[in-house]
Amino acid sequence: MTHISDYLQQVEGQDEQFIGTIAFRSEEETLPDGSKIALGIDDGCWVLVHQIDRQIKVYEYNLYKKKILLDKNPGKTEEINRFFELVQYFFKNARVEDLVTIAPPRF
Repeated sequence: MTHISDYLQQVEGQDEQFIGTIAFRSEEETLPDGSKIALGIDDGCWVLVHQIDRQIKVYEYNLYKKKILLDKNPGKTEEINRFFELVQYFFKNARVEDLVTIAPPRF
């Protein structure tokens, strides 16, 4: 089984124009801590939905402005750090085989 972080190391170039969402393909799939993450990327706007048990948090990070919203409320450095921790945790632990990528049609 290939983890996202292992897969990304094999990719020679990254699509800087990627727009889409990476999520688990099944409701039964989770990360080792039992949580679920979906990550949406649209240029410099990253949206991460993190669910553990019944609690859901939504992080909206603007890469260019280096600003974050957590559940529509402005966040600070702690929330930015937590966002990146969750992204790294997702990349290190989610297996490519358990994920689906949803990309909008290109015109």
